Amino acid sequence: MDDRRAFLALAMALVPASLPPALKLRWAGITLSAQAPSAAPTASGPRGDLARHTLTGPLADFDVVLQELHPPVGEGREHRHTGPVLGYVLEGKVKFAVNHEPARIYGVGEIFFEETGALHSTWGSVEGSLARVLAFMVLPKGSNGAAPRA
Repeated sequence: MDDRRAFLALAMALVPASLPPALKLRWAGITLSAQAPSAAPTASGPRGDLARHTLTGPLADFDVVLQELHPPVGEGREHRHTGPVLGYVLEGKVKFAVNHEPARIYGVGEIFFEETGALHSTWGSVEGSLARVLAFMVLPKGSNGAAPRA
């Protein structure tokens, strides 16, 4: 799917070049690796951002954020995000659902999407398969992405 390729290319362009060369994604026969940053890297944000860059033009009020997440085993707590979230499973298996829909298990190489403001109702690693997820988010400038549950 072209959208997935575009996401992975954009996500890897945001990964700091200082990460180990072992951080490469293999997907659909394409190997993507970290690019040199176009500007001085930003300090890690409150949630351990791998990269955070301010967008320009009509999106100047937003940041694009890349995070590596390690969800614990379980269902997680319900929450919302202030922008869209696209996740790519690097290792293990993750259980994911929004708006109390049936949970789905995503494995290595699979991508999930969460719309802005959707109720993130299930989130956690599957028992015996701790997950590592690369999350790409577009958030209001300076936001940590969290929103009230209501």
